[in-house]
Amino acid sequence: MRVDDLAEVAELEQAVSPGPWSPNIFLACLQADHECWVLRMDRVAGFAIASLGAGEAHLLNLAVAPSEQGLGFGGRLLRKVIEVARERGAERIFLEVRPSNLRAQVIYRKVGFEFLSRRPKYYGPPRREDALVYTMAI
Repeated sequence: MRVDDLAEVAELEQAVSPGPWSPNIFLACLQADHECWVLRMDRVAGFAIASLGAGEAHLLNLAVAPSEQGLGFGGRLLRKVIEVARERGAERIFLEVRPSNLRAQVIYRKVGFEFLSRRPKYYGPPRREDALVYTMAI
């Protein structure tokens, strides 16, 4: 992901997330040197962002454009994050997902993530929702 991608990334995020990140959050992730990846076709079709440190990785955000969902791109992005985390010395990866996001949960479990815990009221407006925390040893 580059600064030039941020407008398309933010637009994609608006299309798929009930509580979308602002363009400034994506910029902050780039500035913090998080692992930020885009899947580009004609335009940005998906993205993934992860933080790495202290032997752990945390998947912060992953999204695929509605027109490209169901084609395996989410799994592809997820495998890329896992590969990079492993190369950088992470031994475990964590993520949070909305209970209502069943499609993402299926992808995470298929790759090998396991449910760890529930964080009450983790997600904020417009729709207050718990987070399901998943983890996987890598």
